[in-house]
Amino acid sequence: MRTRIRPREISASTKQQKFMLGAADLLATAVGIGTAFTVHFVGELYLAEILMLILLPLLLIMRGKRTLRSELYVVYVLMGLWLIGLVIADVYNHTPMDDRMRGTALIVFFGVDLLFLVVLLGHSDRRKLLFLVGLTIGALASVKLQPSAAFEDYPWKFGWSWGATLLVFLISTYFYSRQRYLVSGLLILGICGVDLILNFRGPVLELLIALVLVHPIVPAEVGNVRILPTSQFARLVVLTILVVGAAETAKSLVQLVTELGYINEEAQAKNEAQSKAGSLLLGGRPEFAIGLQAAMESPIVGHGSWAKDLKYLEMLNDLQIETGEQDYTSSFEKGANGQIPAHSAIISMWIWAGILGLIFWIYMVWRVIKGILKVASVRPPFAPIYMYFLITTFWDIFFSPFAASRRITDAFVLVIIADLLDNGKARVVVMGPWRRMGAVNPRRTFGPGNNPIAPARSR
Repeated sequence: MRTRIRPREISASTKQQKFMLGAADLLATAVGIGTAFTVHFVGELYLAEILMLILLPLLLIMRGKRTLRSELYVVYVLMGLWLIGLVIADVYNHTPMDDRMRGTALIVFFGVDLLFLVVLLGHSDRRKLLFLVGLTIGALASVKLQPSAAFEDYPWKFGWSWGATLLVFLISTYFYSRQRYLVSGLLILGICGVDLILNFRGPVLELLIALVLVHPIVPAEVGNVRILPTSQFARLVVLTILVVGAAETAKSLVQLVTELGYINEEAQAKNEAQSKAGSLLLGGRPEFAIGLQAAMESPIVGHGSWAKDLKYLEMLNDLQIETGEQDYTSSFEKGANGQIPAHSAIISMWIWAGILGLIFWIYMVWRVIKGILKVASVRPPFAPIYMYFLITTFWDIFFSPFAASRRITDAFVLVIIADLLDNGKARVVVMGPWRRMGAVNPRRTFGPGNNPIAPARSR
């Protein structure tokens, strides 16, 4: 005997579903905004993380099965081993309790952020977009409401650049999803030019690589003439050539604006001094070499959370003097509080947690590379902003500390990669650049249910 569902029951169920979807959308935006603001509790804790910590149990009860994804099993296991490695290193090195708590909290909150974002954003391009909109709003608002200590001296690098770049990529992605590649590319070139003139060198490289990997610099076909071979290996070769070309272009542009005097005198002197280190783009990362030496001196157990040793600061100072920079020993000791320099997520976590910390971040590198190759070959509608996050994460793993909002944004990147690689559930549509130019019209190909730009029905 069949049970009839009354129209009122259907209506109530639909209203409840709409309410839940609306609440999830609002929450995604709020988490994005809260990623830009901090409170001090033992260490720096983001408002987004407080919100996630409070609501995570509720989300796990409602949608906990979403966390049980094969694409993330290894991440969870290696993150747990990384935490165990840090605890062992802290005990072995008699790390002070305050530093132990901050080091442990760093990994624990990284895990909380990942679990929360997997449940909230996983398999939902709409909520990823809303998270990014919130992140952009928060990044721009925080410049006025909660500026960083370095903002006064470097207002672009430590202030407006992050929010402005996110805004440009959101607009660029809008045009890209409609196959207006020229407009999309010019927007990225525009923000790249601002970074170049203001001597923010790292993003110049990142932006150019992101640009060439997702835009049709070399079309697969022109008319009926095939330009690119169809094999995966051939595409990988082409992508490698494009990355190398973008890197050389970035280097040449930085050298050009330095030689022509388009940047201020202080930036010119800095570039000239750091170019003596062998690379104008990497000359500003001497901490990497010092941190690597510290890691090699205790590669298995590590030095413990927030490891401190003034001898490595002295080594860094000597290295900078050799390249023509002045003596910064006293300022280093004061600013770093004696912490071993690394300026690299993978090296600093190797220093802290030993081999188990290194293994996790090696796996992170592998995941990010897989994500980059997936976006570059498939080129989904969100390709520009996805590629930007993937490229910056790859760079930051090697040349930036695992600090500030990196816990949240790296967790977001892991969700992006998991969705891209989860072929069984993720809906990824091939865009035009790898096919004949103009062969795909996203506005026709996507229905309301799978176009993240179009109004959504239910997700």
